[in-house]
Amino acid sequence: MRVFSAAMMAALAAVVVAHAAVAAPGPQCGGTLWKQMTLADNGKSVNWNPLTTTIPEIAKLSAPSRITASRTTGFQRRVWKMNDVVIERYRQASNGELVLELFDVASSTYMNAYIPSTSCMTSNAKLRKAMIGARNGFVKHCPAATPSWQMVGAHAVIFGVGFWNPSKATQGALANGAELRPLVGLTITQGCGKF
Repeated sequence: MRVFSAAMMAALAAVVVAHAAVAAPGPQCGGTLWKQMTLADNGKSVNWNPLTTTIPEIAKLSAPSRITASRTTGFQRRVWKMNDVVIERYRQASNGELVLELFDVASSTYMNAYIPSTSCMTSNAKLRKAMIGARNGFVKHCPAATPSWQMVGAHAVIFGVGFWNPSKATQGALANGAELRPLVGLTITQGCGKF
């Protein structure tokens, strides 16, 4: 009886470990909202004429009652531009995404913006080029991203598509879950070697 129980326990442990390896966050691409996060939906319904905004203006928006794989709000269907935003800190997520914590000095408000890993980007050449350009606008000037948050305090002009994140647990997340994800343009104007 003991041998049978030990064998069953070992088998159960192996199944749990195997399931955890598949389900745990990591270097994989995918998920319910992945097409929006990487423009793999080809930016369907997105208005590519940017509107200038600020973190406090985005913080006032009301999140939809249900976040789906389709772009259902005006915020998600637009490219937004921020003229002088502070990138306070950044890190690289386990899937290779660059996570930027943005900061508005006047209102002391934080917000997150993301640039996907090149290996997870859409195959659409035009959109891919825009996201790679945004990524290069950061990585070519600032120290290499690591899994740990790094302070930077750089100023930038950024362009990004509106995104509602159902999770608000990430450091710097707005209470309404609004993010710019993905960024399709980024120019460092001050900091990271620029004056």
